[in-house]
Amino acid sequence: MNRINYWRFFFLFLIVQNAFPQPQKTQFKAETLTALHETLKTVEKSNDDLILTIAEKAQQLQSNLQKEAMTPFLETLSQLVDLQDNARLSFIYHIISSRNLLFYHKYEMAIELAEKAIHLKEHGAPEENIYLYTTLGTCYYYTANYEKALTYHLKALDICSTSEISGCSSGIYNNMSVVYMGLADWDKSQRYTQLALDSSETTKNDFERSRAIGNMAIIFAEQGEFEESEKWFLKDLEMDFESGDSISAARNYNNLGILYEYQNKHKKALEFCEKGLALAKAMNDEASIALGYQNVGNAHRKLGNTQQALDYFQLGMKMTQSLGNRDKLRDAYFNLSEFYETIGNYKNANKYLMQYIDLNDSIVGENHLNAIKKIEIEYETQKKENEILKLSEKQLINERTIATQNRWVKQLFFGLIAVLILGILSFFIYKQRLQNKKQEELILAISETQTEERKRIAQDLHDSIGGALALAKNKVEAAADIINPEQPTLTEAIHTLIKTSNQVRQISHNLMPGELVRFGLAAAISTLLEQLNTEALNAQFYSTKMEQRIEPVKEVQLYRIVQETLQNVLKHAKAKNVFVQLNKHKNFLSLMIEDDGIGFKETTNKGLGISNIEQRIKMLKGTFNIDSKLGIGTTINIQVPV
Repeated sequence: MNRINYWRFFFLFLIVQNAFPQPQKTQFKAETLTALHETLKTVEKSNDDLILTIAEKAQQLQSNLQKEAMTPFLETLSQLVDLQDNARLSFIYHIISSRNLLFYHKYEMAIELAEKAIHLKEHGAPEENIYLYTTLGTCYYYTANYEKALTYHLKALDICSTSEISGCSSGIYNNMSVVYMGLADWDKSQRYTQLALDSSETTKNDFERSRAIGNMAIIFAEQGEFEESEKWFLKDLEMDFESGDSISAARNYNNLGILYEYQNKHKKALEFCEKGLALAKAMNDEASIALGYQNVGNAHRKLGNTQQALDYFQLGMKMTQSLGNRDKLRDAYFNLSEFYETIGNYKNANKYLMQYIDLNDSIVGENHLNAIKKIEIEYETQKKENEILKLSEKQLINERTIATQNRWVKQLFFGLIAVLILGILSFFIYKQRLQNKKQEELILAISETQTEERKRIAQDLHDSIGGALALAKNKVEAAADIINPEQPTLTEAIHTLIKTSNQVRQISHNLMPGELVRFGLAAAISTLLEQLNTEALNAQFYSTKMEQRIEPVKEVQLYRIVQETLQNVLKHAKAKNVFVQLNKHKNFLSLMIEDDGIGFKETTNKGLGISNIEQRIKMLKGTFNIDSKLGIGTTINIQVPV
């Protein structure tokens, strides 16, 4: 094997830490895993909802630095609940456990638990399934199964794109870049690294930006641009110290040491590799320590320190074997082959070279490369990868364009033409407001017209067609009494007329409920809730100061809002109780709808039902607020001026 290939694989040896998943940010900043564990120990076994809430918080707090605190938490969690009876809780438990095992470098066990979670993935939110797939992809990367690693990272990228979750693409692009480094496909690696860099800068994600910078430094080194590579490594190292990421700092010390080694700066190389090893030991990160042993050993070999080199190589080999990291074991074989060749022990040199070649062929042999190609082709035929990348690139270009335009506008504001620009902006704002006002008036007029037309059609259906059907039924019944009351044809005709009459009455009610027209909003809502009252659902209604009617348009729109909300409760909430309160105040009317269902996570993606409610409230110039908590329920508050 020539020296270029040797350094290619040696640089790959450095990127293991770069492939580690990003720590999850959490909205529960005031809590720690230790505090959650203490809370969990006080919860009764039957309180599955509270246990689930605590487990979800723990998943959001999970990181490599919290792995020791997570272990006893998971033990307590498994003792509290029967995971077979609660699919959602079982899913959360398995994705947390799998990720924690990954942090401990127990890849096979992590894969086993993650595959159990995949069978329950329908119980996970999109961001949780991304978390699951990136865990699996990283585990398979560590075990040098690049086919499966790429497959799961592509699945994560697909969810990220279709769910439009903000900021999720940067880490996945970095993960895919590292997989292609493992395959020595530097063009694709650079392509995904650039996407990760652009995306992380746009979303202000410093962690993934640091990863992308480190990856780019390795790519420059592979292309022989050592000065440029050094700049990127030092930039990444500076970011590591600013963020307090000691594991990444250890990785970058090693990277710089190898870079100096390649330039024959052996003493400087040893200095930086020893710094990386010392920092890795301080953090007790086994993967970084194994990496450090190999790098320090190689630096000693170049300096002629034979015994020190062998000691470090053997320590690195032993730890690498215990971690089960196949591509790093491959590089350890190569290091020992080089070492024994240096001291003239050609028998051992050839022995370890053969082991290196066998393992390397099993990792990046022709069959594996063909399998990778097949995965890529399948992904492209399903219109995923190309579409996602094009959309991402287009979005990044648009975001850059917007950023450039914003800077240009700011400069103009401080220029001599600021007054002119402000005048133009003011004109357009005034024009837009005027147009919006006209649109609102038009929408209101259309709504009033629709309301009147619905009332007219409902009245015609009830009085005219309904009356005609009732008369026809009576005549057919009278004819049947004369001819033959039990004649099948006449009996069927009577049943058809009755059914049609009921359908006409229901259509008339749906177009414009009779209670709403005759008695007003409060009476209509009360009747609606009475129809919902069953043994499974207790529906209650309370209202004050609704004796006087409000505007018909507002009555209709508020009634439709209540209808739509109650439909959502019946379809999704699994509630046992629902409470509607309608109160009229001096200047506004308040409507509150509360249920004790399963609740939901609030996201930027709104369903059609929520969008319809917001549109109706906007038309009434009102305000709208949703407060939903998992396992507790949902409360909707609406205020409309009167």
